[in-house]
Amino acid sequence: MPNYNYKPIEHQHENMESLEKKWWKPRIDPKLLKELSKRRDGPAWINTFAYFLTLFVTGYLSYLSWGTWWALPAFFAYSIVSAFAAARWHEYGHRSVFRTRWLNDFFYEISSFICYFEPVSWRWSHTHHHSRTIHLNVDYEIQVARPADLWNLFFRDALAIDRVWAEFKTTFWHSLGIMTPIAKDCVPESERWKMIWNCRLYMAIKIGIIFWAYQIGSFLPCMFVFTPLIYGATLFQFTAMLQHGGLKADSWDHRESTRTVYLNPILGWCMYMNMQYHIEHHLFPQVPFHNLPKLHEAIKDQLPAPNYSFIDGLLEMIPAIIKQSKDPSYFIPKQFPVK
Repeated sequence: MPNYNYKPIEHQHENMESLEKKWWKPRIDPKLLKELSKRRDGPAWINTFAYFLTLFVTGYLSYLSWGTWWALPAFFAYSIVSAFAAARWHEYGHRSVFRTRWLNDFFYEISSFICYFEPVSWRWSHTHHHSRTIHLNVDYEIQVARPADLWNLFFRDALAIDRVWAEFKTTFWHSLGIMTPIAKDCVPESERWKMIWNCRLYMAIKIGIIFWAYQIGSFLPCMFVFTPLIYGATLFQFTAMLQHGGLKADSWDHRESTRTVYLNPILGWCMYMNMQYHIEHHLFPQVPFHNLPKLHEAIKDQLPAPNYSFIDGLLEMIPAIIKQSKDPSYFIPKQFPVK
């Protein structure tokens, strides 16, 4: 969900280079970092094929089972895979997956459409998130507010209800050329025409899908496009929440505000594109997903101990969020080397 409790950029704008200098950085051999930062099309194609094949198979099974009780588990599986398109939106948006730039942009557009993100505004918003990660009233992408609203977080946000509705409204207003506050602050004027026409295209496609469903007298097309992010969003929403949930805000050290979690290969590599190595990603966003495990091994002696599983991460995060609903200043203190 976007964070609407922020200060306009003109009141807190700083040069990106000066902001970068504020963040703590680990010790790492520059040659190793240069090697780890190299993008390769091979690993990118393997991961992209694995994900979209999974999406196609679950979607085809859903189509075949439509009209039977088997459609329930089939569409549930399809919706879970669909929700993880947001991880692809993130990685392709960094243009760090493929060595070939246009391939990153092509799959970024597809992933953005699947997960309801307008690509232009969200690319700029996410750049801003990296420069001021979990800085209250400034970061646009804070998922867990202070104080935490438990009802919204564990029900509405867990089902992506607010996010889907907010994205629909934002796309609608932008398609009319009316800028939302975040777009005014975040998207350069030279880029706004792209955003407006993207939103018009998105609205046209979605209206066309609704008309198609009406013409054939079936809700099936809508089941593939509109509803998956709600009834299958929970696993992704909580996986994403682990990135920063329950941790310290307004810190210039990613070790205090960000979490690394070990996940199994299906969830971590195929679905989540190694974003479970999230401290490492924020420290060096240029490192492609397939090298994040190697980066983790290179600097882990300077980082907090990672959570050893998805469940372990939830058991740490959820009690902290409950405490933050009563005490917004509370956070999980992380232990790590000072230098």
